[in-house]
Amino acid sequence: MKHLRPSTDHRGLNERAISAAMQLLEDSDPCPPTVDQIAVMLDEPVGRLRTLFPDDRSVLIASLEQAMILLIDTCTRAVVKVDPDDPVAQFGSLGDAYLDWAHRHPDQFRLMMDCRLVDALTVPILRRYTDSLSELMVRMLTRARDAGRLHPREDIPMLVLSSRCYANGVARMMVDGRLQEWVPDGDPLTVAKSLTRDFIRRMARSAQPEAV
Repeated sequence: MKHLRPSTDHRGLNERAISAAMQLLEDSDPCPPTVDQIAVMLDEPVGRLRTLFPDDRSVLIASLEQAMILLIDTCTRAVVKVDPDDPVAQFGSLGDAYLDWAHRHPDQFRLMMDCRLVDALTVPILRRYTDSLSELMVRMLTRARDAGRLHPREDIPMLVLSSRCYANGVARMMVDGRLQEWVPDGDPLTVAKSLTRDFIRRMARSAQPEAV
């Protein structure tokens, strides 16, 4: 097992523990890392680490919370750069931001997708981030419907669910290296964004009101 000694890493113990947990999870998937393993890896007393993380699951929750904070920040920054009068374009920018985040943080993305380790929907501190993202998507699609870009009776919650399922599937194929099987010469992130943009265009087009 690798050791990450404090003398070579000047981050706080919390940050170093989260990084170690992600490395251990990658090396031993699907077995979750333990606080004892992290302490050995960091060459820190177990008791000191347990003052921050009283049980093994709390390390994973902290890792996910850190990643979700970055996700929300990434999505917010991307959306505000787009014309607020074009909610469909904002929705596309949101999809790009999500893929950018998954590409930069593949281990955290995989952890978020694996409910066997941590089910974010059952952890209040994590649920608020997933709810925040869903609420943002609902607001965008509601504005698109109100602007005549979607059918006036369109089922917005169902569109949000469909979009999230599609984006998660594309992101998983990207981080697992599966997109190269279909587009061998394509950059995975570029291909993933193209697929998601195409999905959004088709979704918006199929949800247009029928001509009278």
